[in-house]
Amino acid sequence: GNSFGITIDYVESDSNLGIADALYLVKEKIHGTFLVMLGDEFYINSNHFTIIDKKYDDAEAVITFTNTDNPQDIANNYSIKADSTMRVKSLIEKPKTFENNMLGLGTFIFKNSIFDYIQKAPKSVRTKRKELIDVISILSKEKLVYAHKLKSSYININTIDDWKHAKFLSNKTHFNSYRKSLVIPSYNEVESLPFVINDFKDMVDEIIIADGGSTDGTIEKISKFENRINLKIIQGKFAGYGEALRNGIDQATGDIVILVEGDATFRSRDIYKMYEYIKDCDMVIGTRTTKELISQAANMSTGLRVANLLVAKFIELLWMKIELRLTDVGCTYRTFWKSEYDEIKQNFIGLGPEFSPEMIIEFLRNDKRVIEIPVSYYGRIGGASKHSENF
Repeated sequence: GNSFGITIDYVESDSNLGIADALYLVKEKIHGTFLVMLGDEFYINSNHFTIIDKKYDDAEAVITFTNTDNPQDIANNYSIKADSTMRVKSLIEKPKTFENNMLGLGTFIFKNSIFDYIQKAPKSVRTKRKELIDVISILSKEKLVYAHKLKSSYININTIDDWKHAKFLSNKTHFNSYRKSLVIPSYNEVESLPFVINDFKDMVDEIIIADGGSTDGTIEKISKFENRINLKIIQGKFAGYGEALRNGIDQATGDIVILVEGDATFRSRDIYKMYEYIKDCDMVIGTRTTKELISQAANMSTGLRVANLLVAKFIELLWMKIELRLTDVGCTYRTFWKSEYDEIKQNFIGLGPEFSPEMIIEFLRNDKRVIEIPVSYYGRIGGASKHSENF
């Protein structure tokens, strides 16, 4: 807890016992009124502070709830029976029938008396262990227990899907506050790179150019943007496309990273789709296979399209269980969370065009969620392709 400026005491309980017995282990550490929050619950924009604002001095315990239209949510948690003053009459863990739309939550306020009730409570017939909800229900029949309404987006995380949904809600809620970094590999792109910068500059918070030693005046031309936008230019004798991108990504300060080529074959308008999908996954990859979105001037050969497709289908076979759909593993245009990339960046070895499919493979190999979406594809502006013709 040092990183949060607090002291944390850890108490280990028997995994075969329930929450009530686990709570009982901290009896000697607690003095007076205390708060309990279950660790498998996720709240966004909650009003927990209202529990403190409303005085419950006469209550022996306070439970929390929210209203739901989904009875299955209540079936997974507990139901509440309360009177008009919100005094609790009874609680039922994992109920089969429902009297109201009150969904019991895992935030509680207790006094020390809860430990006495835990000690004398019988084991649940259903689970063969002491259940905290049963203990509170018994307490409510003898002492004052109130129900306090919380307003928030709420998820009880029991499965991987629950966890993914919680991540989506968090990303959706805070998306506008996340910084976005655009990384562009460059080598002699004097004719096209200014167009790309102008096209994308209003969509991101910073643009990083990873230049591999341009000799055509590219650096001189794009340097004029430095006083107008947040532009960072990295120069080096990179071994190839992959090494340039990896260096650029390392310099990115954004929460979200977008990759595009510097030859103007991609457009910023597709980034809106990327932003929507990245809220619900770890990486979004573009695919240049939708005919209606491909310009007649686009320069990707039939042989390259077939090669990309074959590699994509091979990767699909390796991850058949997750029903992955890939068609264009060599497409540079992609978006991903920097934190997810940083977790696995030590695994990357690709210095050239092989870095594109390597990224996909490493994300999948580390159980990260990858989605492919169609993007527009145009003919390059000036020069010759440094990547698309190779992968």
